Amino acid sequence: MGIDRYPWNVHFASAYYKKYCPEQVPEQVLKKDGTGVVAAALHNAALSSRVAFTSAQDLKLVDNGYEGLMVSIDADIPQEQCKRIIHGLKTVLREFSSELHSSTGGRASLRQVTVALPRSWRSDFSSCSLMQPLTTAAPPIRSHISISKPHPVFGNRPWAQQTQGCGKPGDKIQLGADLLSSASNDTHSYTARLLLAEWAKFRWGVFEEQGHYGDALYPPLYRDPTTHRLRPNECTDPLQTQTPFCTSKQHVPEAPTKHNALCGGRPAWDIIMQSQDFANEGNLVHNLTGHLAPSFRFVQESAPRFVLAVEDTAIMNMQRRWEFVRKAVRRVAVYDIPDGAHVALVVFNSVARTVAPLSKMDSVSDVRQRVGSSLPRNPSTVPESHKCVLCGLQEALRALDSDSVGAAGANIILITTGAGAATHHQMDEMIRLVESRRVRVTPVLYPLTERPGTASTSASQSLEPLVLASGGGTRTFTVMDEGVGNDSKVSMLVALMDALLAAVRVSGPVDAVDTPVIVESTAYPGGIASMSSGSFSLDDSLGPDVRFSVYYYDLNHVGNAIQLTTPSGQVMSSVNMQEEDGDANVIFVNIPKAERGVWRYKVENRADSHQGLHVQVAALPSKNRNVNVRVWTNNDGAELNPANPAQPTILFAKVRDGDYPVLNAHVVAKLQRLGTNTTGSGYKPTFIELFDNGVGDPDITAGDGVYSRYLPQMQLFPGHYELTVTATHNNGLAKVPAIDTLGRRARMEGDHEARKCCGSAIAYKHVKPVAPFTRQVPYGVLSVAHDASERDIFPPSRVLDLRAQLNETTRRVTLKWTAPGDDYDWGRANFYEAVMASSWSQAKAMDGEQIPGLPTPNTVPTEQVMTFEVTKYDQMIYIALRAIDSAGNRGGVSNVATLLVPQPPTTPPPPMTFPPNAHPSASTEPRGRGVTQPIRLAGLALEDIAVIGGVVGGFIVIIAIFAIVCVLHLKRRRKHSSKKEAANRVETNRNVMVKSNSAVVIDHEESHDSADSTVKDVEPIKPARPLSPVQSWAASKLLAEHERRFSVTSGPAIAQPNHAMEYSASMHDPFPDVTLTGTHSYPSSQTPSTTHSDPPAYQPSFTEGYAPYPYQYAPGYSHEDLPPYTPGLSSQSSQASTAYAHEVPQPAMGEGPYPNDIQPFHSNDMPAFVSDNYNSAQAAMYAPYPDNPNLRPMIPARTKVPPPVAPKPQGSRAPVPPVVPTTSSNGAMGSPSSMGEPKRRNVTQV
Repeated sequence: MGIDRYPWNVHFASAYYKKYCPEQVPEQVLKKDGTGVVAAALHNAALSSRVAFTSAQDLKLVDNGYEGLMVSIDADIPQEQCKRIIHGLKTVLREFSSELHSSTGGRASLRQVTVALPRSWRSDFSSCSLMQPLTTAAPPIRSHISISKPHPVFGNRPWAQQTQGCGKPGDKIQLGADLLSSASNDTHSYTARLLLAEWAKFRWGVFEEQGHYGDALYPPLYRDPTTHRLRPNECTDPLQTQTPFCTSKQHVPEAPTKHNALCGGRPAWDIIMQSQDFANEGNLVHNLTGHLAPSFRFVQESAPRFVLAVEDTAIMNMQRRWEFVRKAVRRVAVYDIPDGAHVALVVFNSVARTVAPLSKMDSVSDVRQRVGSSLPRNPSTVPESHKCVLCGLQEALRALDSDSVGAAGANIILITTGAGAATHHQMDEMIRLVESRRVRVTPVLYPLTERPGTASTSASQSLEPLVLASGGGTRTFTVMDEGVGNDSKVSMLVALMDALLAAVRVSGPVDAVDTPVIVESTAYPGGIASMSSGSFSLDDSLGPDVRFSVYYYDLNHVGNAIQLTTPSGQVMSSVNMQEEDGDANVIFVNIPKAERGVWRYKVENRADSHQGLHVQVAALPSKNRNVNVRVWTNNDGAELNPANPAQPTILFAKVRDGDYPVLNAHVVAKLQRLGTNTTGSGYKPTFIELFDNGVGDPDITAGDGVYSRYLPQMQLFPGHYELTVTATHNNGLAKVPAIDTLGRRARMEGDHEARKCCGSAIAYKHVKPVAPFTRQVPYGVLSVAHDASERDIFPPSRVLDLRAQLNETTRRVTLKWTAPGDDYDWGRANFYEAVMASSWSQAKAMDGEQIPGLPTPNTVPTEQVMTFEVTKYDQMIYIALRAIDSAGNRGGVSNVATLLVPQPPTTPPPPMTFPPNAHPSASTEPRGRGVTQPIRLAGLALEDIAVIGGVVGGFIVIIAIFAIVCVLHLKRRRKHSSKKEAANRVETNRNVMVKSNSAVVIDHEESHDSADSTVKDVEPIKPARPLSPVQSWAASKLLAEHERRFSVTSGPAIAQPNHAMEYSASMHDPFPDVTLTGTHSYPSSQTPSTTHSDPPAYQPSFTEGYAPYPYQYAPGYSHEDLPPYTPGLSSQSSQASTAYAHEVPQPAMGEGPYPNDIQPFHSNDMPAFVSDNYNSAQAAMYAPYPDNPNLRPMIPARTKVPPPVAPKPQGSRAPVPPVVPTTSSNGAMGSPSSMGEPKRRNVTQV
C-alpha cells in the first residue's frame, strides 16, 4: 500500500495526530516514513472521526485556514447521485476557498472538510469514487452545511438560516443537491460565489445588504440621500461588480437594507473584523502564496451510541429512589431506545464498573431485557460524599472504546444527584476528556432536593462546565424530590422516565424518527374519584401502532376496568389486551393500526390520597410524514442571570413538516419552576407564546418556521425551571409551503436573482393547509443562580419594522410599527418618542424635531399606526422611534424610515431616469411598508390624477344617461302620436265585419285565424282599401237584426224568490260571428279593461237551444248598454262583463232548479261595472216572467232563420269543421263535461 494512493501530507498528518490525539497516537505516526503515517491512519481510522462531528463552536480559523467544517448529506438524496454530488462538492469548495481568500485579503481559506454520508446509503461506495478510506462515525448533531432537496422559495441556491442578531453566528447553510450535480465548471464557480455571500452571514453574523423585490421593509430601490434619485438598493464597487459584502467605503448607511436595520448602519466589513476570527488582530496575512487547497474526509453515519452512567451510593437507598432508577432504566432500554442503537450501563460510587457492555439493540433477541435488568437490585452503602464522577466518565469511555467506531460522537447520560460532583482538579480532567474524545455528557439530576421556598443551584452549577465542554445543544434534566415520608411519588418515576427519553432524543439526530413521541401525559391523584377519564388525539403524523400505559406506585392502585373508546364510538374491552410489566410499574395496552381522531379512556383509580396514577400515550413518528420540533436557546447549557440586562435569554423553536417549515403554527412554551413554595404547594407555571413575525427583535425573518420570544426576566428567581414546548396545527390555520415547479435550468443555476435569502419575510408563492398534528417537546431544565434586580432594569425591545408612508394629496405621513413591549417583548411600554431629522445620523442619535401625537403603546405583537402632517418639501426626511418604560429604561433606536415630500408642482418636472441595472418591475418605488415614495406624473400625484379622472368620468356618465332618457321619451311620444292618428282615421270608417264558418276575412293578403283561436290585435284598416259593401253591414241594419233575433229567441223569464231571473231553455237561431270594427264610446264607468281576453266564437248547431243570459235584467236595461267585447279580456272576467258569452251550464228543459254545485246568478253577484250604473231604478225592458213555475210554457222549436252569409274569402285555405256539441237523448244540451271547450266569441277590435 503506497502513500501515493492517499493525498495526505506526512507533516500535516503528524501534526494532526499530535494536536487532536496525543494520548492515542502510536510511535510510528511520529516517524517521517509515509508508510507509517498511512498505517497509523488506517489503524486509528475510528479515532480520526472524533473531529468529524463538531458543533459550531468547534469550527475554528487556525493560521488562516478553517478546520472542522462539517458537511452532511440528507438521507432523502438518492445514492445514485453520489458521484456527481461528491465531485461537485469538491469543486465548489475549492472555488469557495479561493473566493474566501480573495475577499478577506488572504486572511481566511479552507483547510479541512469532513463530509458525512447518510446511514441509509449502502456501504459499497465504489460508485462514489471517494479515493479515500471510508470510516464510520456517530451522526452529527448539527452540521454547518447541509446538502438537501430544493427549498420551496430559494430552490437549490445556498441560503443561511439566521435566528440571532448582528454579529452572532447563524444556524446552518442549506445547499440544493441539484446545484452540485451540474457538470458545468461555470455553474460551480457561480455556486462558490453564492456560497461565499451566505458564509459571511453564517460565520460572521452579517445580513443581506441588498433589497428584495416585493419586500415592504427592504425594497429593491431607494432614493439617494444626495441626488434624491432612485438607485439600486445594493452594494457595488466603482467597477460595478457585485461583492458579497460591503467595505467601509462602499457602505451606505441610509440604504434600507436588513443589515443596516439590524446592525445600526455599521458596514459589514467592520462587523467581520470584530468577529472571533479576526478580532484582536487575529489571523493576519501570513500565507502570501495563495489560498489553501482543502482536504476532504468522508465518513458514514453510524448508529447512535449511549452509555448510562448511574450513581450507586447510599443516598439512592432513601424513599425507594434506587427502585425508581432501575424501573426507569428498564423502560428506556426496553421500550424507548431505537433498534440499531448501542447501549452500555455503568455504575459508579467511589469506583466505577461496567454492568452491561456496549450492545446493539433489536426487537428480536432478549438483548433489551438483559440490558434493562443489569442494574443491581440494591444500591451500595458508599456515602454520597465519596462518589467519583470522574471514575464513572472514564469507565464510560472504556466501554465505548470496545467498539470499532470509538467514543467520538457518543452520548454519556450521567444520572446523579449532582451534589459534590468533583473537585476543581477532577473537573478540569473531565473537561479535557470530553473535549479530546469528542463525547457529549447529558446530566440527569435525580433527585434534586430543595427545602420549600428555597432554591439549590449548587448541583447544576457543579456540572455546568461539563455541559459547556460538550458543545452546543447539550442540556441538563432535573427530577425534583417529591418524596413523602419513606416513599417517593409515582410522579417522580414518570419524570425520571421522561428525562431519560428526552436525553436520548436530544443526543440523536434532530430529525430522528425512531424514538417515541409522547402524545398524552396526565397525572390523576388518588382518593378523589373512582374513575379517571380523559382523551387524546391521534393524527397522520404518528405511526400506526400506539401504546396506552398506566403507571402506578402499587399494582393494587389500578382497578380492573381500563376502557378505551375509538373516534368512531366503538368501546374496546381491554381486559384481554392488558399487559403488565412489574419491573417498570406499568400496565399497557398496545393498539395496532389505531384509528385517527380523538380517543377517550377511563381507568379505575384506587390509589391512596398521597399517591395517584399517571396515564401516558406514546407512538412512533410516521415514516411517511415527519413533523419535527427543535427547541434551543441563545445560551444553551449556561445558567441564566436575570440581573444582567445585556444578556437576555431568547427561546427558539423550529417547526417543520418534512423538509418544509410550518407557517402560522401555534407554539407555546411552558416554564414551570420546580419544587414547592413556603406553603408546600407547587409554583404557578408561566406560558410563553412564540411568534414567527419577522419584527427583527427577537424574530429575524418571518416565514422561516422559527418561532422565538424573550424569556420573562422579571419573573425568574433563583431555582430550576422545567421548559416544555407544545406546537400544534393551530386549529387548521397552519400552512406549509407547496413545492414550486422549477425547470432544469433554474435548478442548475440556482434560480433567478429575485430568489435570494432573506428579506423581512420569506414570501411563498403557494401554501396549503397542514394536516393536523400536536407535538410536545421537553427542552430540559433552566437554572437561575442569581436574584433579579429589585428595580426594573430591562428596557423595551427595539422597533425594527418602522415604515413611513406619504399621502401626497393631503401631505400627511402615516407611520406603522409593531408594539415592542415593556421588558423586552413582555408587557406594555409607557410611551414612545419619535424624531424627524434632516440626516440619517441625526435620526439615529434621536436628535431632531419631536413628532407629536404618538399613540399609547400597545401589547406585543399588535401593530400601531399614527398620522401627522409634514411641511418640509423637496428634502429627505429621516424618522426614528423608540419605546420607554415606566422605569425610564429606553429601548434601542429603531430602523430609520426615509421619505421625500415633494413641493406642490408649479411647472411640470423633468422626466425621471432610472439606472440601467434597476429591476424592470421596480420602475416605481414600492409603497406599503417601504420607506420611499411614488413617482409623480406631470407634476401631479397618482392620487390627484385618480380623483380628477373620477370626477370627469362621472360627469360624462351623467350626460350620457340624460341623453338616453331624452331619446327614449321622444320615441315614446312619437309612437303615441302615431297610434292616436291611426285611431282617428279608423273612427270615420267604423263597420262590423261578419265572419262565416269561423273564418275571419279582413284582407285578401292577411293571414286567416281559426274561430277558436285567440283573437289578436290587427293593424288598422288602410283607408285605401275599405271593406266592400258585400263584406259588411251597416250599423243600423246589424242593430235591427240583433234586436229582432234577441227578442224572438229569448225565453220567458221566471221570477225566483231571491229576485233572480230564471229562463227556460229554447232553441235559438245562431248569431252571426260578428267582428266589431272601429271604435265606440262608452260611459266612463263602462270603459273596457285592457287586461281581459276576448271571448271565443260561439257557433252552436241550429238544432240546439241557446242557453239563457245568466245575469238579471234590471228594469230599464238595454242591450245597447251591454258592456262591449274588448281584446284582452280573460275568460273569467268575460263571464262577468259580457252579455254575449257564458260558460255556466243551465238545467235542461223541464228539470228542477240548479244543482247544488251550480247556483243561479244573484243580484249581489252583479259585476261592478253593471251594478254601479244599472240599478233597479232603471225602466224594465222585458216583461216579467210569471211567478208560478207551473205556468212555464214549453216553447216549441222554431223555424231556423239563416244568418246573412258573407262572401267566401279569396284565396285557398283549409275548411274549418263546424263545432257540433253533443246533446242528450231528450234533445237538451249536454252536460258541461260533454260540451267540451266553453264557447267564446271571436271579437277583434280593428
